[in-house]
Amino acid sequence: MLVTDLKRIDDKRFCLYLDYEAFGPLYASDIKRLKLIVGENTDAEKLTQFRKDYFFKRAMDKAIAAIKYSEKCEYDIRQKLQELCYDNEVIETTVEKLKKYKYVDDARYASVYVRSHINRKSRREITYALSAKKISDEWIEEAFEENPLPDEHEIVMRLIQKKCPASELKDRRDKVIAYLLRKGYPYRLVATCVDDILRDETAVI
Repeated sequence: MLVTDLKRIDDKRFCLYLDYEAFGPLYASDIKRLKLIVGENTDAEKLTQFRKDYFFKRAMDKAIAAIKYSEKCEYDIRQKLQELCYDNEVIETTVEKLKKYKYVDDARYASVYVRSHINRKSRREITYALSAKKISDEWIEEAFEENPLPDEHEIVMRLIQKKCPASELKDRRDKVIAYLLRKGYPYRLVATCVDDILRDETAVI
């Protein structure tokens, strides 16, 4: 097999290409030990054995290291391993083991995400973020059931006050409303909160 490229992935790793197809990530020490030189042929059997001996363990170690710092969903792990040039078999095997031992649990991830964002993001915004990570609608709904939404009126009032001083709200009303609509809050609720703040500001004056 011809070594066609060694592309740097990060400060420690290179992606090896054999016959113009990605083989997987290697450290500089691996490249030296396997005597890989771009433009020269290499021993396919030796590389196959190297993959079997190291890729699955390294992929698992990388996934576990990521999970130590924060909750990760299946999508996060897949993305991380794909970025490191691991092939589909390595990724699938790693993800299935993580799911089997509950290191990765998308239902748990959804619940944790909702609980940590529910006081500063709208239901729509949270749902969009979880859907983008391929979390199922069923688990998103269960997460909201486990973590009831707080009073959105209070949240919107707090966001408006954070975004704009009451004394400037009249002039910036449309921009503030547009900002909150983009965050997923309904127009009627946002407009009511803005009007309440403006009414209180007028009363003070």
